[in-house]
Amino acid sequence: MFHLHGPALRGGALALLAAVLFGVSTPLVQHLGAGLGAFSTAALLYAGAAGMGAVLRKPVQQEARLRRADTSRLLAMAGLGAVVGPVALAWGLQRTSGSSASLMLTLEALFTALLAWRLYHETMDRRVWAAMLLLLAGGRGAGGGSGAPGGRGAGRSAGCFAGHDGLGGGQHLVARPGRA
Repeated sequence: MFHLHGPALRGGALALLAAVLFGVSTPLVQHLGAGLGAFSTAALLYAGAAGMGAVLRKPVQQEARLRRADTSRLLAMAGLGAVVGPVALAWGLQRTSGSSASLMLTLEALFTALLAWRLYHETMDRRVWAAMLLLLAGGRGAGGGSGAPGGRGAGRSAGCFAGHDGLGGGQHLVARPGRA
């Protein structure tokens, strides 16, 4: 029998809270963005993110220092995460069901793991590959509910997914081993 207490219990509770908020966020954005264009919805998403960033900002001493070598990664992250990502997410949400989009967005973990493996030579054991295959199967099954593979529904879900990967997945462009 496992006994969870202290950091393990707190971490589990926070992970569960994050999962619930993640699941709720996509249908909520879809509902609240009804009638708005993709750019307007993306702008509102960014306004909320900027507000939270201002509230949760760390002191300058705790932030990582930027170097000239970081410029290309920073520009790529800004372009994908600040422009392409939110617009693609809003566009996809306007064209697919909230539940299908939420399930498709779980594929972000798959692509983040693949990028970590290819770009930063992360170790990928059998359990990680098995988990990635299950995520892929689940995402594939979720996309099928909004249209035939390759049809308009699949493209809309893919646009929604691409938008979310641009929002959150852009972190792998600047994160490097050994740096905060």
